Amino acid sequence: MDKRLFEAARTGNIGSLQQLLEENPLILADFALISPHENPLHIATKAGQLVFVQEIIRHKPELARELNQDGFRPMDIASSLGYVEIVKELLTSTGPDHEICRMVGRHGRTALHYAAIQGRVEIIDELLSSCAESIKDVTVLGETALHLAVKHYKIEAFRKLVGWLQLLGLEELLNYGDNDGNTVLHLAVSRKQLESVELLVGGSNSMELNGLNSRGLTAMDIAEIVIESPIDVQLKEILRCAGGLGAQNITSSVSLAPVPTLERVATIHQNKPQEDWFKYFRFQMQRDSPSDTRNALLVVAALIATITFQAGVNPPNAFLLESNQKNSTTTATTTSDTTVTPPPPPPAYFPPATTTFLAALSANSASLAPSNLFLLGNTMGLTASLSIIIYLTSGFPFQRELQLSIYSMMFAYGCSVDAIKPDGALKYVFLGIAFFFPFLLRWPPRWGKGVWRWWKKQRGEPDMKRRRQL
Repeated sequence: MDKRLFEAARTGNIGSLQQLLEENPLILADFALISPHENPLHIATKAGQLVFVQEIIRHKPELARELNQDGFRPMDIASSLGYVEIVKELLTSTGPDHEICRMVGRHGRTALHYAAIQGRVEIIDELLSSCAESIKDVTVLGETALHLAVKHYKIEAFRKLVGWLQLLGLEELLNYGDNDGNTVLHLAVSRKQLESVELLVGGSNSMELNGLNSRGLTAMDIAEIVIESPIDVQLKEILRCAGGLGAQNITSSVSLAPVPTLERVATIHQNKPQEDWFKYFRFQMQRDSPSDTRNALLVVAALIATITFQAGVNPPNAFLLESNQKNSTTTATTTSDTTVTPPPPPPAYFPPATTTFLAALSANSASLAPSNLFLLGNTMGLTASLSIIIYLTSGFPFQRELQLSIYSMMFAYGCSVDAIKPDGALKYVFLGIAFFFPFLLRWPPRWGKGVWRWWKKQRGEPDMKRRRQL
């Protein structure tokens, strides 16, 4: 690839392009052969160089249809970045049928999908004015442009798309479901988008309020899952006033409009509602974002750490009384009786080794007081929750300070437990096990996999040498 052509496309230098074409009239064709990952039209579109884009299209218009290494066409890039004039140029240069609008790229998305994701309202108007049929296109996940606008919280773009549906008489697209059976109403309710729900419920008579997704849930079911803010209450009230019902409240007299893209809605509706609830609350990779999952885990881990730390610093009163009674009994026995009556000898038929083992087992079992078991379980819960916090916050800023504070809290916890329960060497064994066991659950398997890969690699090298010798 000639770096001069790349630099000319990036800066929009038409003179440099003309000079390169005079030196080699086939430079654009050579560029596609030498560097097939990205052509000059992609680069100029990213940089927003309109005049350069016009010149490239004039010399080689077929470049507008090529995908780059990331699966984007120049039209996709211009639609995503909001370059309206470049979009117009690409539309006029590809013929009167504007088929470039409906060419799919990465994940089956078109230019309209990228405009909806980024909320480019002017691009949406331009694309639908040239090719209204593109509003029917769906991605590989069954998402329309309306689904994508709702998923990415682009309210104005969603409002514009709904307006185009009403203008084109295609309002039935609002009831189309993605591969999970979720309509735009399902998505808007799950994301607590009050404006979008009001627009769907109040502005369209063809909106199916009680459609079921693949889990057998209506929009009302989703709204009732967690009610923790005023917006949740408003969403539920809006749906109720519009006639929204839960799946359990829909009787045989109520007509259920199945999601158009699903054929198994009837069988799902016959499933037990309890099973649908359990399936809904399970973690699902395509539905739940990693950031939300991490936040939920951090909240749960912090709550467990708080409870276990408080329980260790302030243990139940019964354990304190048990420890005090043991201490007082031991002190009284030591001060009152200097001679302790030895236990009766074991029966003669027990060998000495067995007698020693039974005595040690009896002593260890007697030392396993409920307070020690409480200490083991509580400390292990604290350490496990703190290890989760360490794993989930790796890469965060102030990492050293955060880990220092966590380990300092563990040290303070150990000192507090030692002050509250000073007797018994078994306590330190339990503390050591509880402190290190949660970390050992994750790191030894990793080390073991590394050793196994290294061993396989070392074992494979002699085999390769033998094959080469043969």
